[in-house]
Amino acid sequence: MKFADILGHSSIKKTLINSANSGRIPHAQMVIGSEGSSALPLAMAYAQYIACLNKTDDDSCGTCSSCVKYNQLIHPDLHLSFPFIGSNETCDDYIQDFRKAFLSNPIMSFGDWLQSIDSENKRANINIKECRNIIRKLALKPYESDYKVLIMWLPEFLGKEGNVLLKLIEEPPANTLFFLVTENQDLILSTIISRTQFIKIPAYPIEEIEQFLLNNQLAGGDLARNAALMSEGNLNKAIKLANELENPQFELFRAWMLDCYLGQIYKIMDELENYTEKGKESLKMLFTYGIHMLRSAMLFKHQDLSSKLSAQELEFVGKLSNLIGLDAAKEIYDGFNKAIFEIDRNGSVKLILINLSLTLKNNLKSKTVQKV
Repeated sequence: MKFADILGHSSIKKTLINSANSGRIPHAQMVIGSEGSSALPLAMAYAQYIACLNKTDDDSCGTCSSCVKYNQLIHPDLHLSFPFIGSNETCDDYIQDFRKAFLSNPIMSFGDWLQSIDSENKRANINIKECRNIIRKLALKPYESDYKVLIMWLPEFLGKEGNVLLKLIEEPPANTLFFLVTENQDLILSTIISRTQFIKIPAYPIEEIEQFLLNNQLAGGDLARNAALMSEGNLNKAIKLANELENPQFELFRAWMLDCYLGQIYKIMDELENYTEKGKESLKMLFTYGIHMLRSAMLFKHQDLSSKLSAQELEFVGKLSNLIGLDAAKEIYDGFNKAIFEIDRNGSVKLILINLSLTLKNNLKSKTVQKV
């Protein structure tokens, strides 16, 4: 992957290129970026640039033998580690799946990855066997490049097993580089964090995401703007939202909210299949849409939202604004976010929907008695 293939982050790209060209490459770097920020693609592009045989001042060539192999994630000096399912496996058992998933969507989420390997609600981790496999691989000399590189995606899934890698990270073999790409450094062992230098990747600006959707004809006009606003800087989410919003969720969402408001949880339970058949990623988009509607309701009396919502949506959030106060809005907001988190962790979709519906039922009560 070339830097030119990655949207934005121009100043970070320049910093990475300068470090490579100056020969001052820290041996262990923590690349910190929220989901959809292109942290993983940037680490890949950085490694490819370092190994490129005909690099320019601002990018790898993309055509030399090294770049060709990096573009397929098959370079012998590139080692990949990531969360997977099983206690007796290593990443080598999943490498073909990972290559396919990354090459089809470089900004994939953890949920996308689990879905691609059909995890069946099993817990993912980076186990002790994988840690020992890393030690074995990095003990070898580079085959073709000056450096051998380990890119570990989501080291927060290491747990205490990460202690096995401490000595390797602190005193690596010659010409060995570690790029640890994390979405939450707070979950990583402090002993690992202290041995790395940070590269912080910011979320994408809303305007940049909107322009990306327009330029790539993924969405147009208000749809691109709404998808960008709802994405919260997550490019991967914005692309999915653009697709989901073209297949309107408003009627399903309004019917669900009305059932919750009327306390008809039994009806929701009878119709669970209507929700679960959407699939986990589509449900996450529905919950994200719910957050968007909630925010719009809280802003309804303070901003003109006519350019951001359809006439039906505008009428809906107007009524919703009369049903919830700040405390209720916070409870509902937390409920949506908790549901998204639990879906990412392969929780039971039916239980998540029931619990979220109860949260909605208990909080759609406050100001006036008015149908949504």
